[in-house]
Amino acid sequence: MTGPLTTRRAFALSLVAGAAVAATAGRDRARIAIIGGGPAGAAAAIALRQAQPRAEILLIERDPARLANSPELPSLARPSGPDLAALRGADVEILIDDVTGIDWRAARLSLFSGRQEAFDRVIVAPGTAPMAEAIPGLDAVARHHWPAAWGRPREARRLMAQLSALPDNGHLVLRLPAEVSHPDIAVRRALDLATWVRKHRPSARFTVLDGGPDIHLRRAFMARAGDAANWLVSGAGGRVRAVNAPTGRIETDAGELFADVVNFIPPHGAGQIARVAGLTDATGWCPCDPTGRSAIRPEAQVLGDARRGVIRSADMARRSAWMAV
Repeated sequence: MTGPLTTRRAFALSLVAGAAVAATAGRDRARIAIIGGGPAGAAAAIALRQAQPRAEILLIERDPARLANSPELPSLARPSGPDLAALRGADVEILIDDVTGIDWRAARLSLFSGRQEAFDRVIVAPGTAPMAEAIPGLDAVARHHWPAAWGRPREARRLMAQLSALPDNGHLVLRLPAEVSHPDIAVRRALDLATWVRKHRPSARFTVLDGGPDIHLRRAFMARAGDAANWLVSGAGGRVRAVNAPTGRIETDAGELFADVVNFIPPHGAGQIARVAGLTDATGWCPCDPTGRSAIRPEAQVLGDARRGVIRSADMARRSAWMAV
């Protein structure tokens, strides 16, 4: 089904592909390494093959499942892009491996397998990854009990299984961090969960703990779902101070609550490879110029959501649209 999110994603990927082609113009015989097989990396690989048929295009991705999609709730599904068949059909070389280091002077990649790969140009599409939070009780066990399911199919399947086991009069909690990397997907997640509860567990309660002080996410949700959730913002119960996942206890800035199922979404930053490559700053994102060229390593092109300011700019545009609803 095509909708506003799908349209924005397609438009964003077209911009990504255009940036990748512009960054490698005049290098038709170059060996171009693309690190990251998510939507941005895959779209760039296809665009580069079309623009530079004689170039060697190498796409490196550590997780083969990232090149496929999983049928879950819409907001649990991995963002779609060109799949494995499309990449192979475009004669893109695909390497399932993990980049452990980049020697910028020698223009060579070090891989987990022990291989070394030379490149003339490198494009990094790291996506986003969860960042640590100093919340008492929020450890690896808690994160397993309370999956984020934010672009990770295994966590999405675990969350769906937990939802299936939600008691008729149970309590479902969605936690959003103070800064959400994708506000539109966060609202969609809340809408999907509210719809699921209404359809499958009409006697259950649904609470959203929004760590941000702004009400724009809540307003966007309520414009579409009314009072289908008890939406709490920071200062009024939305900020999480401590947790005990095995007991379902969540201590907030307005008291304590208990939940049967928790979809706990952490703050995000640029993906791990961006940090390994030295492309991130103190914010956890990649500073770049408007074309995506790294401000730290000008020889690198950064694509997708890992760039500092990309999410914030998109957020401002969405917020203006939501306020008009």
